Amino acid sequence: MTRTLHVISPLAWVAEVFEEELETMSGGGAIDGGGVTNATGATISASRHDVPVIPASAEGRVRATEGQSHVTSAEGSWRVVGHHPWDRDGVTGLTCGNGKGRGDTGGSGTGPIDDRDALWIAPDLLVRCNAGRRRAGLAPWRFTAPTPRWMADLPHELAGRTVLVVQVEELRQWGRFPDGLGERPWSQLCDGRVSGFNAARRDITELQRALSAAPGDSTIMVSGNLAGISEEWTVTIRHGRVVASCGYCRHLPPDSHHIVTIFDDTAVAGTTFHAGYRAKAERLAELAAAAAGPISASLLVAFRTPDDPGVVLEAEPVWCSAPYPVGARMMTAVIDTIAEARIIDDDASTGTTPVIDGIPVATGGMDAAGEHDNEHEFKPDPWMVRRLMERLTTRRRMTPH
Repeated sequence: MTRTLHVISPLAWVAEVFEEELETMSGGGAIDGGGVTNATGATISASRHDVPVIPASAEGRVRATEGQSHVTSAEGSWRVVGHHPWDRDGVTGLTCGNGKGRGDTGGSGTGPIDDRDALWIAPDLLVRCNAGRRRAGLAPWRFTAPTPRWMADLPHELAGRTVLVVQVEELRQWGRFPDGLGERPWSQLCDGRVSGFNAARRDITELQRALSAAPGDSTIMVSGNLAGISEEWTVTIRHGRVVASCGYCRHLPPDSHHIVTIFDDTAVAGTTFHAGYRAKAERLAELAAAAAGPISASLLVAFRTPDDPGVVLEAEPVWCSAPYPVGARMMTAVIDTIAEARIIDDDASTGTTPVIDGIPVATGGMDAAGEHDNEHEFKPDPWMVRRLMERLTTRRRMTPH
């Protein structure tokens, strides 16, 4: 049985990577191939919930083997459909499709969205689409995600630094950072993204100034800086077990801001990924899942030296993580994991969850299931929801009727 991965994004390359990898012969993907340099010299962001701005062309990618293959998992085989039309409100044309297969059709005439299909969508676009779906009387799309506390619950030897998850209201009371974070730790929003507040190193004054407009119940991850990173890998885990892995980028030289990724266009000698890191990255991912709780997620793993066992940098939901050239067999397993992250349930009630403009929002990961659960239903941070709703409201007011 063939199922469909619906990729809902204005960036055409996202669907292209999924589709092209499904067409490759399984052979380990690009992880042993040569690296390629960024022709523009731009630094690619890998922060939580960010989708890197990657060229649509995949000609620079190097695969271990080439060829056509139709890989089928226990759940079935996959085709990929990309959706990226926009209406005047900035919402995709695909605001239908409640996952019930009841006359819901894709914006490209793809037919009903079945319960067994998969959806890939960025969190900010999910907020916009669900706002449109609610106005149309349709049930929102719902997904599971690691709780914000998962990273903070990692043992120090696996995270490699101090990681704290704190609400803005508490953070505003700090006169200095707690011990272990250093003077300029990394800070980023949990459960979403807000324009103007990307993952970055900030001192306490800079951080509190950057959060001046944030609601007190927004949740921030603050983590100590890791010096000397040379390579970063991505590992997809499903219920705590590895299903895919791939070298993502290199820092040339280590600890520099010159980052070379597997998606860049111009080959550069000496940018191959370290052969021994794949096994280490996969082992580290499974150790982390055993320690902090089994999850289905995309983990970002960093290495500093060949003897380094590695550290976990981030844990992202699989349904919004950038796809990587891992080959057909591993890509099939990744899409299986994305499909499983959808919540298909007739009961879409949100209980006592706070709501903004009809959209349930995050509460610092402390939902009815318990503060220390490994996974929860993803609810966007209230800061992101309010910012997006303000933009949509302003756009509608400025649009002639």
